[in-house]
Amino acid sequence: MILDSSVTEKIIAECKRIEEDTEYSFKAHYNASVFWSRVNLALGLPAALLAAFAGGSSAADGAQAAITGTAFLSTAFVTCMTFLKPSQKSDSHKNAGNLYQALRNQARIFREIEISDNMSEIEAKKTFKELAKRRDELNSIMPTIPRKAYEKAKNDIDSGRSVYLIDKGK
Repeated sequence: MILDSSVTEKIIAECKRIEEDTEYSFKAHYNASVFWSRVNLALGLPAALLAAFAGGSSAADGAQAAITGTAFLSTAFVTCMTFLKPSQKSDSHKNAGNLYQALRNQARIFREIEISDNMSEIEAKKTFKELAKRRDELNSIMPTIPRKAYEKAKNDIDSGRSVYLIDKGK
């Protein structure tokens, strides 16, 4: 059976919902990734510099207080990195963003190019269900998006920063 126009319209509307959901998700995950990358740098760089300073100070006479203090601070930074795992969190959010962006692109390509009047209703519904199932799977296994990362993504999207030039008519 050839796809009828009312079913096509419903599938297209649902694809647009998937695109919107995944756009907010991928942008928010990218924002979270940047945040955790900065935390990793903010903890890791001082830890390395303080450890180097403590090691270099050990040769100086009467520098025991400086060695102890810098070693303590370096250990504190490393402990925070071990506990918070900012590098791991950054990678996790970046991966999530990539997966959501890929799904958004697949839904858009299906909606804009692949779905047609020549497509059978069964085939169109099957493809759509696969897209929807993938979105649901991602939602259930990806890390939680921090509120600030989501708000930044929403602000960027609402201000038009995520629209392709071709879609703006340029």
